[in-house]
Amino acid sequence: MTSGRSDWIAPTGVRAVEVDALDTAIPDSALSDPRLSLAAKGLYALLLAYQSQPIDPYDDAIEDEADIRAAIEELIESGYAVRVER
Repeated sequence: MTSGRSDWIAPTGVRAVEVDALDTAIPDSALSDPRLSLAAKGLYALLLAYQSQPIDPYDDAIEDEADIRAAIEELIESGYAVRVER
C-alpha cells in the first residue's frame, strides 16, 4: 500500500520497556476512551507491543487502507500517537 508509507507512527509519552514483549500492558484509559474505535485501540496495542518503536501500520495489514488511515488519525487527534519520519 504505497500511499501509507508516510504514516510511520509511534506512541506519545514515555513508556517502560517490558522485559517480556509478549506481556505488554495496555492502559485502561486507552481501552475505555470513547474517542477511539476498536480499530484504533487495536493499532494502539500494536504500537505498545513494539516497545514504542515506530511502526508502519500498513505493513502486512489485511485491513482496508482507508480504515487504517482513520485509526491513525484517531490516535493522533486523541494524543496517543504521533507521525514520525523513518
